[in-house]
Amino acid sequence: MKLFKEYFQKSKIFLYPLLGIKKGATFVPYQTYVSWEDKYSTDDMLLFCLYKVKSKRKFEEFEYEFLLTNVHFHSYHKLKPGYHLYIFDFKIYPQTWISFLKGMYSKIYTREKDTIQLFFGTEGILADTVESYLYPEYYHDDYAEKLEVNIEMLQQVHETCSKPNLDEENLLLKVVNKELPLSEETINKKINVKTKD
Repeated sequence: MKLFKEYFQKSKIFLYPLLGIKKGATFVPYQTYVSWEDKYSTDDMLLFCLYKVKSKRKFEEFEYEFLLTNVHFHSYHKLKPGYHLYIFDFKIYPQTWISFLKGMYSKIYTREKDTIQLFFGTEGILADTVESYLYPEYYHDDYAEKLEVNIEMLQQVHETCSKPNLDEENLLLKVVNKELPLSEETINKKINVKTKD
């Protein structure tokens, strides 16, 4: 179990694993977000995965297998050279989304908790830390000792991980290519071409 002194992107821990992309995949998001400037708010229940890619050609197989054909895929935007934004619809997870925004990670739906834990595995400090966020009641003693606080105070607060900072979880980059987002037709063409290969 680890205590983090600086802010870490909560959407990367509690939401990104729900995309079903295995930990250790060839490409991982440069960052994840739950809103995008004035385009989309947290009410839209969308997860924004920003990829910083040097070679788009090398990235294409991963893009096809895990992003464009993902059951949650919503849309794609090119933001600036090398930066690609993939947006995923999380309306299927309303309880988990609301619990996440409130910082009440222990209230995340059990099925999603299982998926998150499967992503992080069962061994190691990170796996233990994530488990302590999802099931804080089993870790209050440990946190009370590490933080040197009264256990009753922790039990009252219940959660062991701070709320998401919605300013940090808000994407501020602009779209640079006016022809994007890709149309549904273009995405389908990419998928069909890949399927024929």
